[in-house]
Formats: sequence, structure tokens, C-alpha cells
Amino acid sequence: MFKEPWVLGLLAFTLGWAFLLVWVMVNDLRRRRAAFAVAPMMARIAGHQPTRRPVAKWALMLLALVCFGLALARPQGGFVEEAVLGQALDLVVALDVSQSMLAPDVSNNTRLAVAKALVAHLVNYLKQDRLALVVFAGDTMVQSPLSLDKNAFLTFLERTDPSLLTKQGTNLGGAIETSLDRFDYTASQSRVILLISDGEDQDKERLERALAEAKRKRVPIHTVGIGSKEGSYLPVGRDVWGRVIYKTWQGERVRTKLDDRVLKRIAQETGGRFARASDIATAREVAAGLEDLPRATIAGGRQVAPRELFSLPLLAGFLILLLEWMISERIPYEREKDHWLKRI
Repeated sequence: MFKEPWVLGLLAFTLGWAFLLVWVMVNDLRRRRAAFAVAPMMARIAGHQPTRRPVAKWALMLLALVCFGLALARPQGGFVEEAVLGQALDLVVALDVSQSMLAPDVSNNTRLAVAKALVAHLVNYLKQDRLALVVFAGDTMVQSPLSLDKNAFLTFLERTDPSLLTKQGTNLGGAIETSLDRFDYTASQSRVILLISDGEDQDKERLERALAEAKRKRVPIHTVGIGSKEGSYLPVGRDVWGRVIYKTWQGERVRTKLDDRVLKRIAQETGGRFARASDIATAREVAAGLEDLPRATIAGGRQVAPRELFSLPLLAGFLILLLEWMISERIPYEREKDHWLKRI
């Protein structure tokens, strides 16, 4: 049984080409010898019988080529039980879905739309990692449990909007606590929280308790600030003529701005990193920076796999080449004994 059987076809073609090359060379050599002198005269000129060593060296080289081709085809036989090792990560994405995330101040895109794009880009680089999605505003909700199913995660991410939670506001402490509860602390796996928000926290005491819990459990929190320093008016809907209605307070439009002070502090105290996405260019930089989240080497159990036998023909090929190198094409001449009678 071969893992790469197509290599055998390539090997057969190469051997056919090699045999054809040898046949042409031998015929050419015979033709030149015949043109140079007839057989009896050639024997007298040469003074020895033609050696077969070049033929043996060519045969050994072709045999080594066959061995290398068989090794490339990866022969397999029997089965062996082996440990499964890999780099894995448990990642909980805590996404702010408060009304302020609808502010269109990231290159005319809403903060929530940019945050979704960042997370979707990140998922493409997470192969063996488990993902969970927690949405929060004034309250929190587990939108997607910790799972390897990336398609389900992306489906829940696409359906995320402020209507999922009735209580508005930004409760960063509750988001961290809910995210910490998603992890399995009995497994030897890296655990990371990715917190995406515009940073307008409303419950400082709960945030302090959540930070203390994250530090105790050694879970780093990477934070991403979405929005601009200048901010934007907060849209709340449209009127019957399709015009945007903005949130007002005491007759004035409410302007929401990115407050990254709390997000920087969260990342600093838990050993995470802070990044800001204030326009499309910085959003792309944030997405690229999230690709190298720290992972731990884990043993994922044991699996039965076919036994690889490519080392046997590979070793045989090198030994045959060594033997071919040791064979010399030079003919050992034996000096005729100097008899005293020949001096007379």
C-alpha cells in the first residue's frame, strides 16, 4: 500500500527514459568502436578484455533510483498507535452589542459591522481552536458555546445585533465574568478572551471583581477599541420619510466617542494586548495582529495510523549509492614477472 501512488507512475516513466538513454549510449559506443577498428585489431590495441564495471555501476544507480522512487511513494504496512499533539486555543469573543456600537464613525461603517469583520477574519486563522461568542450590553448572553464548529460560530456572529438584549448600556465586568465561565479549566489548553467594545463601562465595581478573577485564573484579555476619538451621533432609527433619527438628551443630539482608557487597563492588568480600530487601515492591522494569539502544545489523545515504511527503501538507496561509489572503472593491470630468461 502506497500513500502517494502517483509517484510510481512517474518512477516508471523515469526508468523507461533511463533505459532508453543507456541503450542509445551503448549502441553509439559500439558504432564508434566498429568505425575505429575491427574486433581482432581492437583486442590487440586494448590489450585486455572490455570491463563490465561501467555496466554494474549503471545498474546500481538505476536500482538506487528505484529505491528513492519507492520511498517517495511512501509505502505503508500495518498500523501503529501514536499520540496526537497540536497547538490549540480556547477563545471566547466578548462582543459589545450596545446601541453605541451602531455609531457610523469607522470610515462610514458602524462599529458593530467592523467588529464582525474583524472576528470573521480571525476565524480563518483558527484551525484546531475552539471558539465561543458572548454578546453584552447592559446584560450578557452566550450566543455560541465553546465549540470547534466554525460555521455555527460565524452564523451566530452574523445574526448578532443590539436587539438581542433589551437592557442597554456597557457592562464590561459582566462580559468578562460570563466569558470566564465558558472555559474548561481541567484541560491543559491556552485560554484567551477577546473583548471588543467602544469602552463606555457603567459598573466599575463589577469590573474590578472580574479583573481579579481573570488574574487569579491567569486568563489574558486582549481588548480591541472600536470607534474614533471624535465620535459620532448615535442613530436610533428612521422616520417615515427614511431620514435617520438620532438619540437626543435635553434637546441635544447624543455624541458617542471611543473611551479606550478602560480597555487599555484591562489588557495591561491581565497580560493581554490592546489595539484600536478607528478606520479601515487600523482595522486591518488589528486583524493581522490577532493571528498570532498564544497557543499551548496539547496532547489530544491517541490515534491509530498506518505505519510509514519509507525509511527502508530510502536507506537501501543510500547504501546502493555508496556501493556504486566504491566500484572503480579503472582496470587493475598486473605486471608480468621479470624472468631472467627474457633478458637473454
